[in-house]
Formats: sequence, C-alpha cells, structure tokens
Amino acid sequence: MRSAAHHPSIPAEALARQARLQAALQDMEDRGPSLEPKPLQRLRAVLEDSHAVDSESICAELQAAELVEEAVDLLRTFRRGSFDKNLMENFDALLSPLAAKARQRRSARWQLDTRRTRLRLQFSKLQEAIGFDDGDLHAIFLQAFRLEGMRLALDLAKRPRPLLSLGLSLQSGVSGAAENLDVVLKQDPQGDPATLTERLNHRLPEGLRIHRWDELPTCASDLLDLALRAHWRWPVPASQRLAVESALAGFLQAETWPWEREASKASASMDLRAFLLEVRWEEGALCFSTPLGAWQALNPLKALSAVLGLDFADIQGLMRTGFDLKPDPRLAQAERFEPKLKNMYEDAVLLGGGSNIILIDEDDEEPTRLG
Repeated sequence: MRSAAHHPSIPAEALARQARLQAALQDMEDRGPSLEPKPLQRLRAVLEDSHAVDSESICAELQAAELVEEAVDLLRTFRRGSFDKNLMENFDALLSPLAAKARQRRSARWQLDTRRTRLRLQFSKLQEAIGFDDGDLHAIFLQAFRLEGMRLALDLAKRPRPLLSLGLSLQSGVSGAAENLDVVLKQDPQGDPATLTERLNHRLPEGLRIHRWDELPTCASDLLDLALRAHWRWPVPASQRLAVESALAGFLQAETWPWEREASKASASMDLRAFLLEVRWEEGALCFSTPLGAWQALNPLKALSAVLGLDFADIQGLMRTGFDLKPDPRLAQAERFEPKLKNMYEDAVLLGGGSNIILIDEDDEEPTRLG
C-alpha cells in the first residue's frame, strides 16, 4: 500500500497519525489473504503498480460483477495518493458513465430490494486503539469488511459511498466500552454471526473488538436520533485526587459554569453545569453523564479540563461506558417500511395462480417476472 504524498504544510502530529493509520491498514492486509471480489483486486493491483493493462477488459469484468460503482469509489481513494494520474483518468473515463447508469438503476429499484441487510455492531475501543479518531475508525472498519469479502451497500448520493457509519462521535484520546457501528450489506452474509464476528476481529488492530452483532430492519432509526445521554468514567490517579475533589466541589456548588469554547467558530458561552451531569465518585473513579443531541460535538476532555483546571495530558483513561437510548419508533411500525417487492411477491404467492406482475427496467432488454 503506497502512502499519500505529504504536503509541507501538514503538521508533524497529523503526519504521524496518518502514518500510524496506514501502518494499521497494512497490518490488516498482512493478516490473511484478501477476500475482496477478484475484479476489484485486479483493479487495485493495476492502480498500485501502474503497469500496462487491458483496461477495457477489467472494466468489462467489473460491469459483469456489478462492481462499477465500487470501482469508481476506489478510484477516488487512489486519487489522494501519488499514483499514475493518466491511468486513473483512463479508468475514470470508462467507468464513470457505467457507474452513473448503475446508480440510476439502483435508485429506481431501491424500495424493491429485499437483499440488503442492516447490521448494528457493538465494539470496544480500548487503550491500544485510543489514538484513533472517527475518521480512522471509519477507514479501519471499511478495510475489515473489504478484506473479509463482506460487500457493503452504497448510498444514493451523486458520488455513492459505502453505508457504514459510526454511531456517535468518540474523540481521539478517549476509549469506549460499548461503541456502535451501523453497516448495510448488499445481501445476507454467508456464515453465522459468531463466525463473521471472529473473522472481522482477526483483521482489526489491537484495542478494537466487536462483541455484539444485531440484525435490524432496514427502516431502523440512526443512533444519533435515539441517543439521550452518554455515561463516562475516569479513574483518577491518587496523586490528582485532592486537586480534582477541590475543583469539583466548586463546580457543583455553582449554579452556572460559563465557558468560552476557544476552538469554536462562533464565540459563544456554554454552561457546563448543563453538560456535566450526575457527577459522582465510584471506587476511585469520577463518573458523570453528558446530554447528547445538540451537545454531541462537545469534547468531554475539553469540558473536564475547563472544570478541573487540568491540561488534556493530565486526563488519561477517560472511557465512555454506555448510552441511554429512547425506543425506536420506527421498529413499532416496521411493516410500513418493508420493501414493496417482498409484499408484492408474497401477495402473488397467496393468490395461488402464479403471478402476472411484471417489473420493467428501461435499461434492460427483457422484463423481470415474479412467479
């Protein structure tokens, strides 16, 4: 895997983080043979080595395997590196029209597609992975699914992206015991959840482990729409305990605690008494809750620093332990969101006389018959 070209204006810290992510992605590849579809593997190898190839033959393979949209997304990834621009432009000229046509066809059939499978995976991000931020985790999980051959569905944007999203933002420097990841697969994966989880965990870097696999209706709400509060735990070192207790006492006695967010684009004062809730001590650890929703983007490390008068480096080991979620209203009305094709097919079967339902795709030479 060739690394991207380094711009002289990029800070050294950002370059170090980029290098660490690239090393993690490469290590994931080295843990076993890739199960990515062969046409995509072939395209990836050609782009990495920049050798002469029959590009039309590769594009034909990708089209036959219904992978042209994934191939165009792969080209976008390679553009960020120091690769053969002419070669990529050649592939882009061949693949982009095919991808646009595939996206239109997929959009027309979106509500009729019963093959998609939505999963919610719960994972932990512990000490070894504490330096990864949301962008890093997104790239890492995409890599794990790709290498294990679990094909992700694409969204319907003009430039479609894989349907993989982290539930709630978790900053670099903070660990999480019960984080969530939502993914949509093109079709049911081959294998039971325990085996598939083991395969993904084998690929993931140390400190990242999936420990729960739930299949959801495709209509399920995003976690962002359901999350009410997050719960946190910071094991305070004995050397800091007295100073933290003193600062915390002043905070809890105050009715308000205004704070100017230095990094905020709009200089607005925030009341941290409305952010740090249910503050208490449990077995030498400072535990508290934070509201989500409008507060989601607020970094708890910065809030603690402002309240306790500490530097970020003094707050080591902060962990998000879980969330409070409201019931998903969509799950109670799941039948309203069922893909229409399934209902149409079931109705045709119940009628008992075969089906005369015909779906016509203007891009296909022959109609698709049900029954």
